[in-house]
Amino acid sequence: MANRLRLLTDSLMWNVFLLVMGSFVFVVGYNGVAAHHDFIPAGMYGLAVVLQNLNPELSLAWWYVILNIPLFLLAWKGVSRRFFFLNLFTMGVVSLMTSFVQVDLGIQNEIYAAITSGAIMGAGCGIILRSYGGGGGLDVVAIILNRKFGIRFGVFYFSTNTVVMGFALSRFMPDTIIASLVMLFISSVITEYVLSLFNQRKAVRIVSRHADKLVKAITRSGMYHATVFPGVGGYSGEDVDMIFSITDNLRLRGLEQRVLEVDPDAIFVVENTFSVTGGSFARRKDY
Repeated sequence: MANRLRLLTDSLMWNVFLLVMGSFVFVVGYNGVAAHHDFIPAGMYGLAVVLQNLNPELSLAWWYVILNIPLFLLAWKGVSRRFFFLNLFTMGVVSLMTSFVQVDLGIQNEIYAAITSGAIMGAGCGIILRSYGGGGGLDVVAIILNRKFGIRFGVFYFSTNTVVMGFALSRFMPDTIIASLVMLFISSVITEYVLSLFNQRKAVRIVSRHADKLVKAITRSGMYHATVFPGVGGYSGEDVDMIFSITDNLRLRGLEQRVLEVDPDAIFVVENTFSVTGGSFARRKDY
């Protein structure tokens, strides 16, 4: 089952589907809400919005394409061909949808609009980033700078968004800038949530004097894996073992039940993980 799922997530069709779906959701969030309140989104799309405001003769879609072209030329040799072309594909899809997906969700209150547009656009970004591609030129540049100079992604995106907002200050009202910042904050939170929604993992530590029986019980079905660390009780001085395992939300209760059936006195500790890569879990992205 895990191998079939991995084959699906690695397939070109699935990644193209995620990129198209994510692009559509993102554009609906901007065109349907943010554009009607002149909010400025993050990254290259936000800079395109500012430049379109400065020079309305070119559409937003064309500004977005023009800004991305030099970045893609710069990045041709800096990332894998798959990542490059999937980003290029996303740029084209976002540009086309920006021109042709014209909607109005009818939200008039500025704060409600900032929250709604941030949530929808963040969901779109999260869907895009779950693929083996990205959202456009800035993602490609961020990867190259991180590889060559060790510049962290957060620092890079914060710096570029600061530049975008600096340009915007001369053209937009302060209330609009503040509402845009609210939108960006909501968007970043939702993006992280979507990225972890189907990939949440739990790190489980089990302290027990019956490690052999526990490992046999929890690994018999093949649904769980375990690593045993020998130890000594700090108070009793007796030999104890710590069993380490990674599981997900759906299988966590099943693991707990098996452990407590074998050893009711076992200490069962569960922690949320930030990222789990390798083994039968998520594969590292090839940039």
